[in-house]
Amino acid sequence: MQSTNEEVRQWLLKQPDWLQEAADRLLKNGALSTADIQDLCAHLKTEQGRKATQHRVFGALAQPPQTCTVLRLKSIDALTGIEGLAPRHPLTFGRSNLTVVYGHNGSGKSSYARLLKKVTGKPRAIELKPNVFLPATQNGQCQITYELDEKSVPCTWIANPAPIEDLRAVDIFDTDEATHYLRNESAAAYTPPVVSLFENLAEVCDLVKQQLQAEEQKLVKALPSLPADFVSTGAGRNYSNLKAEESEPTLNGLLTWTNEDQAALDQVVERLKASDPSALAKQKRARKTQVQQVLTGLEAVEKAFGTVGLESMRTLRSTAQSKRKIATESADVSAAMLENVGSSTWRAMWEAARAYSHEAYVASAFPVTDSGARCVLCHQELSEGAQQRLRSFEAFVQGKLETEARQAEATYEQAKNALPEVWKEELIETRCEAAGLTAGDWPQYLKAFWKSAAGVKAELIADEISAPATPMPGIAEALKTLTQYASQLDTEAAQHDDDAKGIDRSKLGHQKLELEAKQWVVQQADAVRSEVERLKKLKAYEGWKSSANSRSVSQKSAEVAEKVITQGYVKRFNRELQALGATRIKVELVKTKAEKGKVLHRLRLKDVIGKQIIDAVLSEGERRVVALAAFLADLTEKPSNASFIFDDPISSLDQTWEERTIERLVELSKTRQVIVFTHRLSFLGLINEKSEDVSCVHIRQESWGAGESGDVPLYGKKPESALRDLQNTRVNQARKVLQEQGNDTYYPLGKAICSDFRILLERMVEFVLLADVIQRHRRAVNTQGKIQHLAKILPRDCALIEELMSKYSRFEHSQSAEAPVELPKPDELSEDIRRVLEWHSEFSKRPLE
Repeated sequence: MQSTNEEVRQWLLKQPDWLQEAADRLLKNGALSTADIQDLCAHLKTEQGRKATQHRVFGALAQPPQTCTVLRLKSIDALTGIEGLAPRHPLTFGRSNLTVVYGHNGSGKSSYARLLKKVTGKPRAIELKPNVFLPATQNGQCQITYELDEKSVPCTWIANPAPIEDLRAVDIFDTDEATHYLRNESAAAYTPPVVSLFENLAEVCDLVKQQLQAEEQKLVKALPSLPADFVSTGAGRNYSNLKAEESEPTLNGLLTWTNEDQAALDQVVERLKASDPSALAKQKRARKTQVQQVLTGLEAVEKAFGTVGLESMRTLRSTAQSKRKIATESADVSAAMLENVGSSTWRAMWEAARAYSHEAYVASAFPVTDSGARCVLCHQELSEGAQQRLRSFEAFVQGKLETEARQAEATYEQAKNALPEVWKEELIETRCEAAGLTAGDWPQYLKAFWKSAAGVKAELIADEISAPATPMPGIAEALKTLTQYASQLDTEAAQHDDDAKGIDRSKLGHQKLELEAKQWVVQQADAVRSEVERLKKLKAYEGWKSSANSRSVSQKSAEVAEKVITQGYVKRFNRELQALGATRIKVELVKTKAEKGKVLHRLRLKDVIGKQIIDAVLSEGERRVVALAAFLADLTEKPSNASFIFDDPISSLDQTWEERTIERLVELSKTRQVIVFTHRLSFLGLINEKSEDVSCVHIRQESWGAGESGDVPLYGKKPESALRDLQNTRVNQARKVLQEQGNDTYYPLGKAICSDFRILLERMVEFVLLADVIQRHRRAVNTQGKIQHLAKILPRDCALIEELMSKYSRFEHSQSAEAPVELPKPDELSEDIRRVLEWHSEFSKRPLE
């Protein structure tokens, strides 16, 4: 069969790596620091941390349990300011493993018990008070001396702060503990290491979860509050219902404010404000006309000064220059006496001469070369050669190449003259105003555009002599925008025409609100994106916190605890009931649930009809013995050898249960220190009978306060030990007083010894001669295992008792003045006590016939 440790190891290897790491650290270190929790928290957030891994061995699971220490309480001393306790002597618990602290009601027993509960850090310990009948003078304190592995440890303890850590292992049973076991469910007092691991793991889960929650709480929502007017709008609802799953396209749609959106809002606002929609329609159409003029101007410039336009101009210029060159080079005017005939300067001069000739020789064709004609330039008479040169020049000018050259040049000039007009800044501003393009960058854009156009035109006019003209940049986007704007104006004008016939203002108001809400949301774009990121982180934290849930740990803890704790706990409880003689009580111990790694149990009635409460069914004595059984079953499993303290454990128990309880306490004292506080004389007597090694301490109320310790009174001691104490201590003390101070001082001491001796003789009759079959003031007659001892009584036994009872009864009554009885001297007292002790020894050993 698989061991519990191996089962736990296999279970751990199936858990997320962060939980495995937590278990490994707990097994190695015993506890986790704040830094450990932070490390585990960070590891849990990683994908690797949430996966199960197989690389750990958890070797610490197989380590043997540590040996336990031996803890004994030795004394309580120097006690001040606590309850009504004011002892002048320490309360010592002796060397015996079984100590009974006996005292009447009000003697301080419960105060000592409350003090010990507080010192040992018990969960149901109450705050200690000073003596409420005296003014408080200082903080309560005491000195607790205890023994840890045979080493004495004195410790001064200030009342009510932290307990003494070494003493936490001490266990205390009192009425409060009894009530707790009867009424409440609770975890077992001792948790084996393998189960303790689950409790600690559950605590680690909670601490990691708390760390995650603390981090999560820092993710404060910073999203501005939505204006109340926008709550019912679509954008408002989207804004209020942001989710971690919002996709980027969805966010972009929510947070983008387009020109179309702005235009739609402007139009709605305008329509709502319009008092004369027809006039507004005319205005929009007029504005559209202005926009179209801007479009026309831009298109013309783009066509003329763009790459294609520049190439066209350059082609015309190149053609004109080429044809002129060809015409010039082909000119063959042999009569020319000078160079550069045919140049542009020469042609200008020739054309001027032609014009003047028409004035000088009105009826004659140019050039006039008739006889006697003169040169229109120099007015000299033309020679034959000059006449021939003029006719050659005219023939050249009127030739085909020259004609083509002039036509090419004319075409180029016409193209330059046809270049678009460059708008001045004033014109641009006027047209922007008229077209409604004053908003945004349009004025600056158009001014920059026309400035560039002016530069290009200037270069073209100058034939690009200084530098080639740079083509105008593309304006397709601007043309598209303006075209859409013109179309929008046309649409708006048509809408205004419709509005002139009738308008739905409610619908328009709703549209306006929707658009304004969207505009407001877009203005919060950064906050919205931050909020979505926050929501994503919150979702991640929810997943991480779910991973840190301790439920699976608690479930496994319940399984393991069922095997390791519950089954053994139930068996021990049943054994304790049997040991205490309470098996007839129909009660059982059951597991109720597992919570945070702890397995809880409680007592309940069995074989009952309906739901019944123990308190309402069992008697006070039954409740007490059942609670004691549960307490012992719970705590005897602890691997510690620490003191057990019982405050009045057998209150309300009948004789059978009282004897069984005493027997159980005596048995318990064989393995550890047991301290019992009681006010029952019968308990004191019984425990002295049941145990040969018991220390008895008597505490009492004195005038200065309660809790004063001293010797147990005679009626609380065994007769034999009381007689020996009387002989060895008090008789010797009286002998010394008689010798040193005389009869007067001796008399009260001797009389007290006589009185106590007589009391002890009576107890000898009850406990020895009559074998404790009957006792004064005891209801029960105990015959089992005792009555046969009455057969040992002989006449000489009765004679001895009769003799001594008669002798010492005289000192209990007033004496005749004429026949006074002389008080026996110490030697006589010692001899009579010796006779009784010898008789006790012989009678106890006397066999039954």
